[in-house]
Amino acid sequence: MREPLRFTFYALRFIFPITTKNMAISLENKIVLVTGASSGFGADAARLFAREGCIVVLAARRMDRLTALAEEIRAAGGEALPLPLDVAEQSQIEDLVQTVLDAYGRIDILFNNAGFGRLDWLERLDPERDINAQLDVNLRGLIQVTRAVLPHMLARRAGHIINVSSVAGMIAAPLYSIYAATKYGVRAFTDALRREV
Repeated sequence: MREPLRFTFYALRFIFPITTKNMAISLENKIVLVTGASSGFGADAARLFAREGCIVVLAARRMDRLTALAEEIRAAGGEALPLPLDVAEQSQIEDLVQTVLDAYGRIDILFNNAGFGRLDWLERLDPERDINAQLDVNLRGLIQVTRAVLPHMLARRAGHIINVSSVAGMIAAPLYSIYAATKYGVRAFTDALRREV
């Protein structure tokens, strides 16, 4: 088992099933939207949610990888719906959320994972390709996906939002200036939102 999968497994086991006294809340048939699901942590999380009985909506830019992952999940007896999504594009976010609501009527769990890092000395980073792109995907995209899903969860008075950050969101290091800034932002946004809802 690869290390990211093991870490994801422990993280999900810590969060789910949620136990209240002697009653566990099942993940069976929960609708889970996973952004950044085409590889790495997002793909591993999608597999684990599917193994727990969730219906997994796989969202990312690389449809070929999403389709392959959906086939893998289905072959293992799970249910998955691959949908294209660039979290930097607001119209795509709105379209995707509406597609999921039309198909399933709800989103029970949002697993915000889309992100990437371009690491270099600040003066070498390209303002658009490196700086704005990381801000758009890692922070603004996460916020906008959350903003699109949250009203539906609030209306149902049910739902879970899991925002994936990074060690770089706790400990900054050379070459990580923009990436770390986005991940610190994810932590701050998550903490503030938790207090709002």
